[in-house]
Amino acid sequence: MYFIDATNFERFLKKLSAQGELFVPVRNAESGKLRLERVENFPLPENLALDGYRTVEPLKTFAQLLRCPVAGYPSTEGDEMPDEKTFPATVIVGARGCDLAALALVDKVETEGEFTDPFYKIRRERMILIGADCGECGASCFCNLLGGKPWPEKGCDISIAKIQGGYLAEAASERGEKLVKESRDLFAETRDAQVKMRDDARGAVVRKLEEQNRSFPKVDAKLTEIVRAALQDEAWDDISARCVECGACTNICPTCYCFLLYDQRADGSHFQRIFTWDSCQVTGYARMAGMLNPRPRLTDRVKHRYYHKYDYLVQSHGAVFCTGCGRCIDTCSAGIDMREALRTIQKTAKAAKV
Repeated sequence: MYFIDATNFERFLKKLSAQGELFVPVRNAESGKLRLERVENFPLPENLALDGYRTVEPLKTFAQLLRCPVAGYPSTEGDEMPDEKTFPATVIVGARGCDLAALALVDKVETEGEFTDPFYKIRRERMILIGADCGECGASCFCNLLGGKPWPEKGCDISIAKIQGGYLAEAASERGEKLVKESRDLFAETRDAQVKMRDDARGAVVRKLEEQNRSFPKVDAKLTEIVRAALQDEAWDDISARCVECGACTNICPTCYCFLLYDQRADGSHFQRIFTWDSCQVTGYARMAGMLNPRPRLTDRVKHRYYHKYDYLVQSHGAVFCTGCGRCIDTCSAGIDMREALRTIQKTAKAAKV
């Protein structure tokens, strides 16, 4: 572990920017929320913010683009993938623990097993991730209910924590160790007082998370069993009653990965096949030939999102596909809170046993 002051940290990021497109979290003056902004010129933006909590947008936007061409036809080049060099490398600063955990989950689907998304895989391999501690938590954050911590535990190359005068930095991968070694002159040895500052700040955020989420159920194997048993429960009708089918929850979720392929004319007789995000919350998502739809009711679609995360993927990939980032809560125009929904199902299950 090392200490790096703010001036040297900017120098370090300037060196890293030579390896790819550099993105840093900046704070919106009106909302106070963070978003990732590309740095094309130095010095760094004045509203750079490495305190606070996760950004508005999830990291999946860098690995699984919202919309992109994946094939062209007729083609004289065969089925060869575009050269890897055409995929830009990215350096992302300030990745929070919930987002890093989410990327690891999506990796299970996109890069492991028999089928691999080659576009996603190349982008992921070309991402340099600098994780950061959460200096606070948002009202919708609930990573602690899923066993997560408000700081990076794994999944990044370097982990930083903002303290007085600069940052504590720790290499978290072989690539991260190499990056620190190449700029060793910018880093200093840590002092016990600096480590204590970081640990005290972490403890304060954990206590706040526990306090604001104390009335909600922890997500564990027991809760998964409860959800599984509640598949036909009428409580889902009440939970979905407010949904307006906008799909914001799935689009902003860092672990949702569903997509749609469609063809469009590029020019003349040349066509492109386009990849774009899709949402299981919209009516047409599950529609099949002959207009048959296995999930015609909105309740079925709302319920499916919960079961996909808390049951189906537990069985197929061995993990709950939620990291408690709270983005779905923030973006839901109907004010549906996933924590409250799970609490409702838990209470219904307890009442059924009485």
